Amino acid sequence: MSPTPPKVPRPFPAPLADSAELRRLADVLAAHPHADDRRSALDAFWEQARSPLIEPVADDPNERIVTFLWRDADAAAVLLFVNRLTDERDLPASLMRRLDGTDVWHLSYRMRADWRASYAFLPQRPGARPPWLDDSDQVAIRAALDAGIPDPRNPDTCRNGRGMLQSAVSLPGADPQRWLPPARTWRGRLAEHRTPGGRAVWTYLPVPPRRGDRLPLVVALDGEVWTGPQNLPGTVDALIADAQLPPIALVLVGSGDRTDRWRDLGGLGKTPDWLADELLPWATEMLPVGRDPAGRIAVGQSLGAAVALQTAARRPDAFGGFVSQSASLWQPGVAEYVAEHLPARTRGHLEVGLQEWVLLEPHRSLRDRLAARHVHPHYREYNGGHDYACWRGGIALGLRQVLGRQPSRPSP
Repeated sequence: MSPTPPKVPRPFPAPLADSAELRRLADVLAAHPHADDRRSALDAFWEQARSPLIEPVADDPNERIVTFLWRDADAAAVLLFVNRLTDERDLPASLMRRLDGTDVWHLSYRMRADWRASYAFLPQRPGARPPWLDDSDQVAIRAALDAGIPDPRNPDTCRNGRGMLQSAVSLPGADPQRWLPPARTWRGRLAEHRTPGGRAVWTYLPVPPRRGDRLPLVVALDGEVWTGPQNLPGTVDALIADAQLPPIALVLVGSGDRTDRWRDLGGLGKTPDWLADELLPWATEMLPVGRDPAGRIAVGQSLGAAVALQTAARRPDAFGGFVSQSASLWQPGVAEYVAEHLPARTRGHLEVGLQEWVLLEPHRSLRDRLAARHVHPHYREYNGGHDYACWRGGIALGLRQVLGRQPSRPSP
């Protein structure tokens, strides 16, 4: 199997637009040709500038013009990397425009008002090779894009799966991410362990259980991410405090390095059986969790989401539910296996981004194939991409959907 997903070009160009605010600035500069006047106008612009600049669309109240701004008098070029708007097969389309004779770099998109994405800037210095170009190595290109510079004018940030800090844009209609905690803060006990086979795992108990309690168990893949760059324990704390979840136990499974992750999470592999036959017995000895499969949920993103789906489909004797975010359904056989084997009683949350042009249609197809078998996991499409800026909030929605407290039924 290839160690990278297919690099399919965008099926349609990113929706570039023009900013009325930038046009006004250009008009002011044109009306004031003297250097001192232009400098004053630019200083005034930057003093009040916020990035991204969000403007209404006159003919559609459900859309916005989103303008990204970068201040740099010396750059030869600036690449704007926006999750799933930037096409890695056509990077020149994401080069920012420079307002002539100024330090203002800008690029605008027309987006639906519920859009959310992470982004960063990659400036090129004069005479230097563009840091994002290496035509022979798509992995190197992706590494360069992931290491871009966050927006100094935007306080909203998010770390990607590599732990690199990026900025995040959320338009007014995007789902509020109510249960995001500060980084690396939690109330309960997080402990790192090694399973008998040597795999790194983390366990988390948000509150001390009462004697005799048996808690639901959430098994989350990519544990390094959810205990480091992202904070799943803190999100669980917030959900419990807000009475959105009952007390639960977490096991966060490490994925190792990139090679280990592809070996263990890629394709139709053995990890679902390892989770059921080796991890669960270990977890039930370590934690006060129940033995009913209905109270055991597998959670993942991307490759991990594909494993979470397969686990619920292959081992219903061990796991009764899943939360799947942007599952890698481009892998041969994965969607077909899940569509054929997922039990009707499974409690599930299946979500994908509208900007994920490789994954959107496979997810819709899986939803429809499951429905034809009368299997109906909760299905959600969010306006975003393959992006922790989206997943960090979506995981809370998924856990609420699958494990959330249900209102008591009235007595007959």
